[in-house]
Amino acid sequence: MFSQEIKSTVQLIKNSNYTVVVSGAGISTEAGIPDFRGQNGIYRQLGEDQVMRIINIDFFNRYPEEFYQNYRQYFNFPQVEPSPAHMALADLEKKGYIKGIVTQNIDNLHQLAGSRNVIPIHGNAQEFICTAYHCRRIYDLDFYANSRENVPKCEICGAVVKPNVVLFGENINNYMGAREMILDARLLIVIGSSLTVYPLAGFVSEYCNTSRDLVIINKGPTQLDYAARVKIDPGTGSTGEVLAEICQQLG
Repeated sequence: MFSQEIKSTVQLIKNSNYTVVVSGAGISTEAGIPDFRGQNGIYRQLGEDQVMRIINIDFFNRYPEEFYQNYRQYFNFPQVEPSPAHMALADLEKKGYIKGIVTQNIDNLHQLAGSRNVIPIHGNAQEFICTAYHCRRIYDLDFYANSRENVPKCEICGAVVKPNVVLFGENINNYMGAREMILDARLLIVIGSSLTVYPLAGFVSEYCNTSRDLVIINKGPTQLDYAARVKIDPGTGSTGEVLAEICQQLG
Protein backbone atom coordinates (compact mmCIF):
# COMPACT_ATOMS: atom_id res chain seq x y z
CA MET A 1 0.00 0.00 0.00
CA PHE A 2 1.46 3.33 -1.14
CA SER A 3 4.86 1.65 -1.29
CA GLN A 4 6.56 4.36 -3.34
CA GLU A 5 5.06 7.22 -1.31
CA ILE A 6 6.09 5.56 1.95
CA LYS A 7 9.61 4.92 0.66
CA SER A 8 9.90 8.56 -0.35
CA THR A 9 8.62 9.69 3.08
CA VAL A 10 11.09 7.42 4.87
CA GLN A 11 13.95 8.87 2.84
CA LEU A 12 12.83 12.43 3.58
CA ILE A 13 12.73 11.64 7.32
CA LYS A 14 16.20 10.09 7.16
CA ASN A 15 17.56 13.16 5.38
CA SER A 16 15.98 15.63 7.80
CA ASN A 17 17.62 16.83 10.98
CA TYR A 18 14.48 18.63 12.18
CA THR A 19 11.12 17.03 11.41
CA VAL A 20 7.90 18.46 12.82
CA VAL A 21 4.38 17.02 12.69
CA VAL A 22 1.18 19.05 12.39
CA SER A 23 -1.91 17.03 13.36
CA GLY A 24 -5.64 17.62 13.00
CA ALA A 25 -8.91 15.86 13.74
CA GLY A 26 -8.27 13.04 11.26
CA ILE A 27 -5.70 11.39 13.52
CA SER A 28 -8.12 11.32 16.46
CA THR A 29 -11.22 10.06 14.67
CA GLU A 30 -9.33 6.77 14.33
CA ALA A 31 -9.20 6.63 18.13
CA GLY A 32 -12.96 7.18 18.44
CA ILE A 33 -13.10 10.96 18.90
CA PRO A 34 -15.96 12.38 16.76
CA ASP A 35 -15.08 15.01 14.19
CA PHE A 36 -17.01 18.24 14.88
CA ARG A 37 -17.76 18.55 11.17
CA GLY A 38 -18.28 14.81 10.57
CA GLN A 39 -21.52 12.99 9.85
CA ASN A 40 -22.46 12.73 13.54
CA GLY A 41 -20.49 15.75 14.68
CA ILE A 42 -21.73 18.63 16.76
CA TYR A 43 -21.94 20.92 13.72
CA ARG A 44 -24.51 18.55 12.18
CA GLN A 45 -26.45 18.27 15.45
CA LEU A 46 -26.71 21.95 16.33
CA GLY A 47 -25.73 23.79 13.17
CA GLU A 48 -22.47 25.67 12.76
CA ASP A 49 -23.92 29.07 13.67
CA GLN A 50 -25.27 27.73 16.96
CA VAL A 51 -22.00 26.00 17.82
CA MET A 52 -20.03 29.17 17.16
CA ARG A 53 -22.48 31.14 19.31
CA ILE A 54 -22.16 28.72 22.26
CA ILE A 55 -18.44 27.95 22.33
CA ASN A 56 -17.55 31.60 22.24
CA ILE A 57 -15.68 33.42 25.00
CA ASP A 58 -18.21 36.27 25.08
CA PHE A 59 -21.07 33.80 25.50
CA PHE A 60 -19.15 31.98 28.24
CA ASN A 61 -18.51 35.22 30.13
CA ARG A 62 -22.10 36.47 29.84
CA TYR A 63 -24.04 33.21 30.20
CA PRO A 64 -21.90 30.63 32.04
CA GLU A 65 -24.98 28.64 33.16
CA GLU A 66 -26.24 28.20 29.60
CA PHE A 67 -22.71 27.55 28.35
CA TYR A 68 -22.22 24.67 30.78
CA GLN A 69 -25.68 23.22 30.09
CA ASN A 70 -24.69 22.88 26.44
CA TYR A 71 -21.13 21.85 27.21
CA ARG A 72 -22.26 18.96 29.42
CA GLN A 73 -24.78 17.81 26.82
CA TYR A 74 -22.83 18.15 23.59
CA PHE A 75 -19.13 18.45 24.34
CA ASN A 76 -18.35 15.43 26.48
CA PHE A 77 -15.49 13.65 24.75
CA PRO A 78 -15.49 9.87 25.03
CA GLN A 79 -12.71 8.39 27.15
CA VAL A 80 -10.62 6.61 24.52
CA GLU A 81 -7.09 5.30 24.19
CA PRO A 82 -4.52 6.77 21.78
CA SER A 83 -4.76 5.31 18.29
CA PRO A 84 -1.94 3.37 16.60
CA ALA A 85 -1.11 6.63 14.80
CA HIS A 86 -0.59 8.45 18.11
CA MET A 87 1.58 5.60 19.38
CA ALA A 88 3.66 5.57 16.19
CA LEU A 89 4.37 9.30 16.47
CA ALA A 90 5.41 8.93 20.11
CA ASP A 91 7.77 6.14 19.05
CA LEU A 92 9.25 8.29 16.26
CA GLU A 93 9.88 11.10 18.74
CA LYS A 94 11.48 8.71 21.21
CA LYS A 95 13.83 7.47 18.49
CA GLY A 96 14.73 11.02 17.50
CA TYR A 97 13.06 11.07 14.09
CA ILE A 98 10.65 13.89 14.94
CA LYS A 99 11.32 16.92 17.14
CA GLY A 100 7.79 17.93 18.06
CA ILE A 101 4.08 18.08 17.27
CA VAL A 102 1.82 21.07 16.77
CA THR A 103 -1.75 19.84 17.12
CA GLN A 104 -5.18 21.34 16.58
CA ASN A 105 -6.70 18.61 18.74
CA ILE A 106 -7.84 19.11 22.33
CA ASP A 107 -8.14 15.44 23.31
CA ASN A 108 -4.68 15.05 24.95
CA LEU A 109 -4.08 11.78 23.05
CA HIS A 110 -0.60 12.70 21.80
CA GLN A 111 0.49 13.28 25.39
CA LEU A 112 -1.18 10.07 26.62
CA ALA A 113 0.64 8.14 23.89
CA GLY A 114 3.95 9.41 25.24
CA SER A 115 4.80 12.33 22.96
CA ARG A 116 6.63 14.92 25.04
CA ASN A 117 7.16 17.97 22.84
CA VAL A 118 3.54 18.80 21.97
CA ILE A 119 2.02 22.25 21.41
CA PRO A 120 -1.80 21.92 21.67
CA ILE A 121 -2.72 25.27 20.17
CA HIS A 122 -6.43 24.89 20.94
CA GLY A 123 -5.92 23.74 24.52
CA ASN A 124 -6.69 20.56 26.44
CA ALA A 125 -10.27 19.39 27.08
CA GLN A 126 -9.06 17.19 29.93
CA GLU A 127 -8.30 20.32 31.98
CA PHE A 128 -10.25 23.21 33.47
CA ILE A 129 -8.76 26.53 34.50
CA CYS A 130 -9.74 29.21 37.00
CA THR A 131 -10.63 32.40 35.16
CA ALA A 132 -9.26 34.73 37.86
CA TYR A 133 -5.98 36.23 36.61
CA HIS A 134 -4.45 36.16 40.08
CA CYS A 135 -5.19 32.43 40.46
CA ARG A 136 -5.34 30.42 37.19
CA ARG A 137 -5.38 27.09 39.04
CA ILE A 138 -5.71 24.04 36.78
CA TYR A 139 -8.23 21.31 37.60
CA ASP A 140 -8.62 17.85 36.09
CA LEU A 141 -11.64 16.19 34.52
CA ASP A 142 -12.67 14.55 37.80
CA PHE A 143 -13.12 17.96 39.41
CA TYR A 144 -15.51 18.96 36.62
CA ALA A 145 -17.36 15.65 36.62
CA ASN A 146 -17.83 15.66 40.39
CA SER A 147 -18.81 19.32 40.72
CA ARG A 148 -22.17 19.76 42.43
CA GLU A 149 -22.69 23.10 40.71
CA ASN A 150 -23.67 23.50 37.09
CA VAL A 151 -21.00 26.18 36.80
CA PRO A 152 -17.88 24.87 38.59
CA LYS A 153 -16.09 27.31 40.88
CA CYS A 154 -12.45 27.47 41.91
CA GLU A 155 -11.80 25.90 45.32
CA ILE A 156 -9.18 28.55 46.10
CA CYS A 157 -10.73 31.87 45.07
CA GLY A 158 -14.31 31.02 44.10
CA ALA A 159 -14.05 32.33 40.53
CA VAL A 160 -15.73 30.53 37.61
CA VAL A 161 -13.72 27.66 36.16
CA LYS A 162 -13.52 27.39 32.35
CA PRO A 163 -12.68 24.44 30.10
CA ASN A 164 -8.99 24.87 29.27
CA VAL A 165 -9.69 25.06 25.55
CA VAL A 166 -9.57 27.94 23.12
CA LEU A 167 -13.09 29.24 22.50
CA PHE A 168 -14.08 31.34 19.52
CA GLY A 169 -12.92 34.89 20.18
CA GLU A 170 -9.76 33.77 22.02
CA ASN A 171 -6.20 33.65 20.72
CA ILE A 172 -4.62 30.26 20.20
CA ASN A 173 -2.16 29.00 22.77
CA ASN A 174 1.56 29.54 22.23
CA TYR A 175 1.15 31.33 18.89
CA MET A 176 4.82 32.21 18.57
CA GLY A 177 6.06 28.82 19.75
CA ALA A 178 3.86 26.95 17.26
CA ARG A 179 4.83 29.20 14.36
CA GLU A 180 8.52 28.99 15.23
CA MET A 181 8.47 25.20 15.51
CA ILE A 182 6.81 24.87 12.09
CA LEU A 183 9.03 27.39 10.32
CA ASP A 184 12.19 25.86 11.83
CA ALA A 185 11.35 22.43 10.39
CA ARG A 186 13.45 20.92 7.64
CA LEU A 187 10.63 18.45 6.99
CA LEU A 188 7.00 19.10 7.88
CA ILE A 189 4.51 16.21 8.03
CA VAL A 190 0.83 17.18 8.11
CA ILE A 191 -1.45 14.41 9.38
CA GLY A 192 -5.25 14.38 9.45
CA SER A 193 -5.87 18.02 8.59
CA SER A 194 -7.40 19.62 5.51
CA LEU A 195 -5.50 22.80 6.42
CA THR A 196 -8.51 25.10 6.42
CA VAL A 197 -8.37 26.36 10.04
CA TYR A 198 -6.29 29.46 10.69
CA PRO A 199 -3.85 30.57 11.93
CA LEU A 200 -2.31 27.07 11.77
CA ALA A 201 -3.03 26.72 8.05
CA GLY A 202 -1.29 30.06 7.60
CA PHE A 203 1.82 28.79 9.40
CA VAL A 204 1.98 25.79 7.06
CA SER A 205 1.39 27.99 4.03
CA GLU A 206 4.21 30.27 5.19
CA TYR A 207 6.47 27.23 5.57
CA CYS A 208 5.63 26.23 1.98
CA ASN A 209 7.08 29.50 0.72
CA THR A 210 10.50 27.99 1.38
CA SER A 211 12.20 25.18 -0.52
CA ARG A 212 11.87 22.76 2.41
CA ASP A 213 9.96 19.48 2.27
CA LEU A 214 6.27 18.85 2.98
CA VAL A 215 4.53 15.50 3.40
CA ILE A 216 0.72 15.30 3.76
CA ILE A 217 -1.08 12.22 5.09
CA ASN A 218 -4.81 12.90 4.98
CA LYS A 219 -8.05 11.34 3.83
CA GLY A 220 -9.26 13.64 1.08
CA PRO A 221 -7.72 16.77 -0.43
CA THR A 222 -6.10 19.62 1.49
CA GLN A 223 -5.51 23.26 0.68
CA LEU A 224 -1.79 22.64 0.16
CA ASP A 225 -1.63 19.34 -1.76
CA TYR A 226 0.03 21.19 -4.62
CA ALA A 227 3.01 22.05 -2.40
CA ALA A 228 3.62 18.55 -1.03
CA ARG A 229 6.61 16.47 -2.05
CA VAL A 230 4.55 13.43 -0.98
CA LYS A 231 0.77 13.12 -0.52
CA ILE A 232 -0.68 9.94 0.98
CA ASP A 233 -4.46 9.44 1.13
CA PRO A 234 -5.15 6.31 3.22
CA GLY A 235 -8.61 5.99 1.65
CA THR A 236 -10.39 3.07 3.32
CA GLY A 237 -7.22 2.30 5.28
CA SER A 238 -5.93 4.21 8.29
CA THR A 239 -3.25 6.72 9.15
CA GLY A 240 -2.08 4.27 11.78
CA GLU A 241 -1.29 1.68 9.10
CA VAL A 242 0.67 4.23 7.07
CA LEU A 243 2.70 5.39 10.07
CA ALA A 244 3.31 1.80 11.21
CA GLU A 245 4.83 1.02 7.81
CA ILE A 246 6.98 4.15 7.99
CA CYS A 247 8.19 3.14 11.46
CA GLN A 248 8.99 -0.37 10.26
CA GLN A 249 11.03 0.87 7.32
CA LEU A 250 12.88 3.33 9.55
CA GLY A 251 13.74 0.41 11.85
